[in-house]
Amino acid sequence: MPLSKGTDMHLDGRIALVTGGAQGIGAGICEALAAAGAAVAIVELQIDKARDLALRLSATGRQVISIDADISSEEACRSAVAQTVETFGGLDILVNNAAPSRNRNMLGRIAGADWATHEQVVLQAAVNMVDAALASLAGNGQGTVVNIASTLGSAVAIDQCSWPYHVSKAGLNQLTRWLACRLGPSGVRVNAVAPGLVDRDVGPKLTDHAASRAVVETVVPLRRAGRSSDIAQAVVFLCSERSSYITGQVLTVDGGLSLKM
Repeated sequence: MPLSKGTDMHLDGRIALVTGGAQGIGAGICEALAAAGAAVAIVELQIDKARDLALRLSATGRQVISIDADISSEEACRSAVAQTVETFGGLDILVNNAAPSRNRNMLGRIAGADWATHEQVVLQAAVNMVDAALASLAGNGQGTVVNIASTLGSAVAIDQCSWPYHVSKAGLNQLTRWLACRLGPSGVRVNAVAPGLVDRDVGPKLTDHAASRAVVETVVPLRRAGRSSDIAQAVVFLCSERSSYITGQVLTVDGGLSLKM
């Protein structure tokens, strides 16, 4: 739901860059930031989906562009930031959302390449994006970084995904805290949002099948899976003036799931 411009949750005049923003949680974040008034750059490897989303949001009067980039490359990170600054005149908000697809592999069957990919896309790319954006973020007095973590960064669900996903998300939590300390004196706030079970916006949903829905209703105290909009609104909050004294925190948005993990 669009935010009232009469509240301090609005982001009018702010410029945001979101990695992995073409679908799912990333698309929800782009939609929410744009609805709050921010100009948004969608940085995405799946460029056709990113273009479609940018066109749809632009048709509603929002300022949204898509940027084709493989953020596992440091050069691509710098180019994405440069294109955003050139197009919109600056950068205020950086959302590190991109992550590789999760694989259901056990420890003994994991190839080194699987960890390397997660390290590059989840951790190194976040560092590279912050480094590339820092001059803009620190120069405007209201720079904000939000990393999209996971409840699996602090708990283990071995049947859901591979250990590189768990470990890289745990590393992202610690990176969030370290960056908050490092960048705080320059006025840049750094936080993370950790989603729990979230229904997909495209394709089969977690709760489409009765058995899966029953599991969700059993393990989640709020008795439902999360939606992309649940995560997106938490991101908007952490980018807004309402969170101006919050930094270095990992905000868990999971309907209470982690209370039972």
